[in-house]
Amino acid sequence: MNTTDNQIISSHTDRFEHFAHAYKPLGISADFKTTVEDFLVDERLPFDLSGEGEHTWLHIQKRNSNTDWVAKLLAKTAGVRSRCVGYAGLKDRHGLTSQWFSVHLPGQEDPDWSVIESDAVHILDIKRHSRKLRRGALKENRFRIVLRAMSGESQALKELVDERCMCIAEYGVPNYYGEQRFGHQLGNLASAAEMFTNKTLRLPRHKKSIYLSAARSWIFNNILSQRVEQGLWNQRIAGDVFM
Repeated sequence: MNTTDNQIISSHTDRFEHFAHAYKPLGISADFKTTVEDFLVDERLPFDLSGEGEHTWLHIQKRNSNTDWVAKLLAKTAGVRSRCVGYAGLKDRHGLTSQWFSVHLPGQEDPDWSVIESDAVHILDIKRHSRKLRRGALKENRFRIVLRAMSGESQALKELVDERCMCIAEYGVPNYYGEQRFGHQLGNLASAAEMFTNKTLRLPRHKKSIYLSAARSWIFNNILSQRVEQGLWNQRIAGDVFM
């Protein structure tokens, strides 16, 4: 991380809404996340679980709860360290989201997982597998987002929205990291800047990971915004690396 990158992180962090748009605004307003059920996320794995092994995998639906809290709850219930619990990625706290967790239980029977059931946590499925769930090991996240109280109900508005949806289906959208990646009021960016500049600062490993992820994502957003302004966001240019 060089000085220029650190300046990108520590400055202009109040300008999230000023990242460039690939499409002209439609001039439509709507209410977002009016209810928990208005924001649904379902995580899909890229492989099938074997049904046997040292790791118990739990497919959990959580409501208004963050991923790390659920992981700690699973570790406490199983009587293992937090590092024995794996998940592919963080899911929004404010919504109804489902994702997989793995718990390493070599030579052990499963605890009574039903004790974690609540309004916030619901177990959808439990299976055994031979490996731990690693970060990034997911096929996709599927979303269903409901917007309410949209401004205007005319046929012209509907046609405008339908046209934009068709355009997005064909060309896609710039995949900016959302505000949830950066913490409350983008606080993870300030913590990242401090981590890079204060060499005597000692942080837990998971905190370092969160702040580093926020820093990388913020730099990515800034570069993507420049690409959008240049009309190059959906084109391959020299230096791009693909997986």
